[in-house]
Amino acid sequence: MGYLAIYRKYRPDTFDKVIGQDHVVKTLVNQIETGRIGHAYLFTGTRGTGKTSIAKIFAKAINCTSPVNGSPCGKCATCKSLSQASNIDVIEIDAASNNGVNEIRDLREKVQYPPVNCKYKVYIVDEVHMLTTQAFNALLKTLEEPPKHAVFILATTEVHKMPQTILSRCMRFDFRLVDLDTIAKQVASIYDDLGKPYTDEAVYAIAKAGEGSVRDALSVADTCLSISDGKLTYQDVMLALGATGRDKLTEFVSAILSSDAGKVLSVIDELTSLGKSVGLLVKDVEGYLRELIIVKTCQDADKILKLPKDVLSKLKDIDDSTTKERVLRAMEVFSLVEADLKYSNHPRTLFETASLKACAPQEDYDIGALLARITELEKTLKDIVKNGVTVSNDTPKTIKEVENPAPVATVKETKPETKVAKVVKDTPSKDEVLPISKSGLTADQILGRIMVSLRKNGEIMLWSVMQGVTATIKDDTLVITASGEGDEEVIGTDLNKQLIKKQLLEYTFDIEVKGSPKVKALNQVDEEIERYKKIFGDDIIIVK
Repeated sequence: MGYLAIYRKYRPDTFDKVIGQDHVVKTLVNQIETGRIGHAYLFTGTRGTGKTSIAKIFAKAINCTSPVNGSPCGKCATCKSLSQASNIDVIEIDAASNNGVNEIRDLREKVQYPPVNCKYKVYIVDEVHMLTTQAFNALLKTLEEPPKHAVFILATTEVHKMPQTILSRCMRFDFRLVDLDTIAKQVASIYDDLGKPYTDEAVYAIAKAGEGSVRDALSVADTCLSISDGKLTYQDVMLALGATGRDKLTEFVSAILSSDAGKVLSVIDELTSLGKSVGLLVKDVEGYLRELIIVKTCQDADKILKLPKDVLSKLKDIDDSTTKERVLRAMEVFSLVEADLKYSNHPRTLFETASLKACAPQEDYDIGALLARITELEKTLKDIVKNGVTVSNDTPKTIKEVENPAPVATVKETKPETKVAKVVKDTPSKDEVLPISKSGLTADQILGRIMVSLRKNGEIMLWSVMQGVTATIKDDTLVITASGEGDEEVIGTDLNKQLIKKQLLEYTFDIEVKGSPKVKALNQVDEEIERYKKIFGDDIIIVK
C-alpha cells in the first residue's frame, strides 16, 4: 500500500477523537443515546474543522448495534460492513460534480429503497451549496418528508449560498475554528506516535499555519516530517512554509518604523529577486506587525506568541524604539494592500508604494498617521526633557539628531530684558468732562469711543452697520459718512442718532449722517446704464 497522508491516517473514527467541536459532538451523542435521530442535518463551517469526519462517525453510530458512549464500536458486523468500500447503505455524494437536477432526481428514486444491512440509509452530500437552483427545488420535498429509513447530512463551507427553504428543513450545526493550543497538542501527539522529535516552537508554528483548520495544520505537519532527519525546529517549519526569513523580515520592518525608505526598497529588491511571492511577503509582514503589537500591548506576549526566545528578544528591541500608533498604521496600510493585490497587474509596485507610505507617516494625512506623528513628537519631547537636551529655536533638528543628540554645554538661564511700552491716552475717562470744542480729540478718536461704547452696551446691530464709516468735525457737529449702500438711511434715523449721542454723555453735539460720494457715483452710473439699456437693448450696450 502507498503512503497515507497524516490527515487521512489520523482521521477520527469515534467522537472522543474529534477535537475542537465539543458542542456538536455532545448534541449528536445525546441524540444517539436517546434515539432522537433527525432526518436532515446541516454541517457548516470553514474547511478542515471535521464536518465530513463527524458525518461519517454519526452515520456509523446510528447504525451500530452496540455503540460505546454514542460512538460506533467498530467491532459489530454493521460497523465492519460500513468500513468496506462495497458498502451501499452510507452514500457520499460530491455536490460539486453532481450538482444537476438529473442527479437529484436519481437520488429521489433510490432513496425509497430500504438499506441492505443497516437500520438507516445515510446520504452525506458534501459542498451542497454547489447544487443548482433546479436541483435544490427537486430536493425540497424529499428533504422535508423522506422515508423513515433515510437520513440526510448536508455539509457546506458557504452556507450563505443555500436557499432558506433548504435551511429551514435541517438541524443546523456550526463548526468552529479550532484554537491554537488544541491543534498544537494534536500535532505533537501525532509526532510522538511517529517517533519524530520536535521543539515546542516548531509545533506551535505548524498549528499557527493551520489558521484554525486541523486538516491544513496536519498537511503542513506532513511536509515538515520530511524536511529534516533530526529534530524539527522553528526555522525548519518556516523553511517548509516558504515564509520570509526572520532576519530579513526584522530588517524590513525596522526600516519601515525608522523611516529609512532606501533600506525598505533595498530589502524588497532582495526578497523579490529570490522569487518570493508579493502576496506571501505582505502576509508575512502583517504577521510580523501583529506579533509586534502583541509584544507592545500584552504583558504575557511570550505565552500568546509561543516564539523562540531569540525571536521574541528581537521583537522587544523593535518595540522599544517605536510607538503603538505607528505599528497600527503600518498594519492598516498592508491590510489594505492585501485586498488590492487581487486586482493589480503590478503587485510589486503596489507593495513598494504601500511600504513607502507606511515608512513616511509625515506625508500621510490619514487620522491614524496623524496620531502616530503626534505620539512620535510627544515621545521626542519627553526624551528631550528627560535627557536635558537643549534645542535652539533658530536651527531645527532632524529626528535622528534628536534621537542621538550631541553633548551640549549647560547654558545658564537668563531672564529677558523687560521693556515697558508707553500708552498714550486718546480717550477721556468718565471723570473727565470736557466740551468737544476744547477736548482736543480728533473725529476718529470720538468715533472710536462711540464704537467701543455701542459694543459694550449691546447695541450690536447699529455697531455692525457702522463698520467702516468715517467721521469729521464741523463746528459742534459730528459728520458721519456711511460706507455702504443704504447705510445712510439706517444710521440717520432719529432713534439711531439718539443712540450715538447717548454713548458720549459728557459731550453735547449734533449728529449728521451722509452717504458715501463713491457709492452715490456708482449708483448714478448704474442708473445711467439701465436707462441706456432700456432705450437701445441689452445686446447693444457694452459697459467698459
